[in-house]
Amino acid sequence: MILHPWTVTLRHETHVPVDLFSALVYLACAIGVGLLTRRRPALGVAALLVLAPFDLARYVGPTTITTLKAGVVGMLAALAFSRSDLAALGTRPVRVMLTAFLALLGGIALSALHAQHLDAVVRETFKAGEYLVLFLAAILAFATDPDDRPIWFALEAGVALVCFSALAEYVVGAHSGIFLHGNSWVLPRIAGALEGPNQLAGYLDIALPVLVARALVHRDRMLTLIILVAAVTDFLTISRAGIFGALVGVFTVVAILRPPTVVAWRYAVGIAAVLVAAVVAALRAGVPAGYFSLDQTIQVGDHLANRSQLWRAAVALWRTSPITGVGAGNYELDLAQVGLAGVRTHANSLYLQSLAEAGLVGLTTTIALFAAAIVTLARSGIRRPLIVGALGATLALATHQVLDDMLFFPKVASLYWLITGVAVAEVAARRLYERRRAVVYTAPVTVGAR
Repeated sequence: MILHPWTVTLRHETHVPVDLFSALVYLACAIGVGLLTRRRPALGVAALLVLAPFDLARYVGPTTITTLKAGVVGMLAALAFSRSDLAALGTRPVRVMLTAFLALLGGIALSALHAQHLDAVVRETFKAGEYLVLFLAAILAFATDPDDRPIWFALEAGVALVCFSALAEYVVGAHSGIFLHGNSWVLPRIAGALEGPNQLAGYLDIALPVLVARALVHRDRMLTLIILVAAVTDFLTISRAGIFGALVGVFTVVAILRPPTVVAWRYAVGIAAVLVAAVVAALRAGVPAGYFSLDQTIQVGDHLANRSQLWRAAVALWRTSPITGVGAGNYELDLAQVGLAGVRTHANSLYLQSLAEAGLVGLTTTIALFAAAIVTLARSGIRRPLIVGALGATLALATHQVLDDMLFFPKVASLYWLITGVAVAEVAARRLYERRRAVVYTAPVTVGAR
């Protein structure tokens, strides 16, 4: 390996087709995850948590085959031939989430009415469908084998590996950076196994609240170290929205779990220190003018248009079809029509992207999906780490996506729906337990009445 310390080399997207080696890798993932799921479904979920950020993608025509997709196929096959606990699917928490998901899919399908590129709509529909399958697979697996120990181990190991892969870019070279001191010096923005620094921040938006929730309930020095490394890595992404989103998620977890005053103050001081350090470091490093505004100057390795331009373009496209939008996946393909010729990227805001591509229907269903997750987890009244952590992660991701579109990227979205699926399965398990206990208590009364 050739080392390129403290350098930035732009990475260009390439469509590599499936070859014999990658096909064998996919087959191994499907068989491996299937065997693990067959042995214990919780092990299957754990395997998917590790596969998600290191997803190997190869193209077959216009779509991709990935190690995660292969793993999901293996898990579903194993669950289909085992005695899965289907009762969880009939509980109110799962039905609420499923309804919100189906509404989102309906909004995406309706966006085809005015779409110029129907293939993009089909692609986005299948992507959302994949997230739904991943969510339901996590629910079924955890409902069948409600042991969270493999899941915690896999999440902690996965986060550690992702962070070290990102930090290694200071030695082997990064693929994104920010120019400082009048373009005389470049500061790498690390991404590691993720698609980019903002995507890494999105991944940590999910992981950090969940891990902090675990640390507040189960004291573990190794876990504390992983959280510290993840926090430093998140800071080094230089993702403004990502760092703020993570803070929102962690604050939510601490507020709900209400740890001892000493522990709460440690987290508060730590968070304040990160914020102060970020501002001081940015000012002393000589960040370019406008970096903290929507009209950030375009530079090498940055977006092809700034947020101000992309957001105005999103509103302009929305006005052409206010109800159902210009078509899911069509935003980047229609930018030339609103004055951004040569630009091909997403809107840098999930909500504006949804508004432009699927109109008021799409924006409503997108917000409704997040609201359903928040209400389901918050109203459960259960203070287990996975549930509280998933709630914090949902709020973190919902906040971050005001300035980014994280669900556009499968590595981030896959982690979120796996974690949320397991958390909803825990809520469903409690509801089933309460229902069955109520039946046991009411049965003698019924007999006595006769």
